[in-house]
Amino acid sequence: MVSLKSSLNNFIPYSWEASSEEIARKYGVKAEQIVRMDLNTSPYKPSRWLRSLAAKLPDMAVNLYPDTSYRRFREKVSNYTGLSADMVLVGNGGDECIMIVCQAFLEKGRNAVISIPTYSYFRIAAEINSAEARLVERKPDGSDDVDKILEAVDKNTGAIFLCSPNNPTGVTTSLQDIRKIAAEAPCPVIVDEAYYEYSGKTATSLLSSYPNIIVIRTLSKAFSLAGARVGYALAAEETINILNKVRPPNSLSIISLALAEKAMSQVDLVKRWVEATVAERRRLASAIGKIPGIVVKESEANFLLLTFKTHDAGKIHEKLMEKGFITRNLGNTIPNTLRVTVAAPKANRKFFKTLQSIVKVALGGL
Repeated sequence: MVSLKSSLNNFIPYSWEASSEEIARKYGVKAEQIVRMDLNTSPYKPSRWLRSLAAKLPDMAVNLYPDTSYRRFREKVSNYTGLSADMVLVGNGGDECIMIVCQAFLEKGRNAVISIPTYSYFRIAAEINSAEARLVERKPDGSDDVDKILEAVDKNTGAIFLCSPNNPTGVTTSLQDIRKIAAEAPCPVIVDEAYYEYSGKTATSLLSSYPNIIVIRTLSKAFSLAGARVGYALAAEETINILNKVRPPNSLSIISLALAEKAMSQVDLVKRWVEATVAERRRLASAIGKIPGIVVKESEANFLLLTFKTHDAGKIHEKLMEKGFITRNLGNTIPNTLRVTVAAPKANRKFFKTLQSIVKVALGGL
């Protein structure tokens, strides 16, 4: 009989909402009416990039593997970040970069220190590689508790995971805190910057001084390429050389790479999308914050964390799904909260009115 390896006997896998089609069937709404506000993706579809790609498809050598070094894309990332192409590792989304880090530095007998609540894949990737996940609670204001993080570090610590801006709280980690952790910890310090474009704050200026810092980014958020699955890691060249030892040779397709290269040549357009999203985030946060009983956490990402003081977040979540709005219920992580992705203006306005209406019903005894 096939069985899971023993180190995963009590393993809790990644969880997500059902597909739009499943939700539509369950609640009797049309699939095209579903608004995904649970995935933290961009509402802007890169149609021009897709049309450009479509014109090139007949001549693309899909019968061959892509350049295993991903040199052209790494050079695009180099131009974007101002770092050497030799300081760039490419992966199938930021998730593969996280897994590559764990494969390189974690094993049975080692541990990963993780500032929580945060992106659950840090813990998942660590435990898949048979390491212990040491979870350190953030401070009440959402900032990383640097002293407790460092207290959790010992000679067997193989990695420390930070997320900036943090998912799901939207809080950034200061350069001072990252520098202190990197200076005192004898292991890699991973800073997930999946939402960097929305905050404009990055730890890349520390890479030249701290070879143990690894910054991970993705094209799934601000660059609108979640479905293409492209991410990258930035680190000192010596660290990238280590990561390349365990990196799969061909995890990206030439089609994904072509889209990624196009995206990196259209950064000005991406910046306009980001500016529009940030403006919408502020408007939506201000509007929701005026609804009695809901506290909106200040965010530097493309999502908002809503804490329900007088309502049941789980019931609100269910009622929103009935109306076609899918949010992320974080009740198992942060009590009575929903995470809401900032969508396009029309969808945001409709979401606000729907939420406002549901809460009024809730005040009447939901």
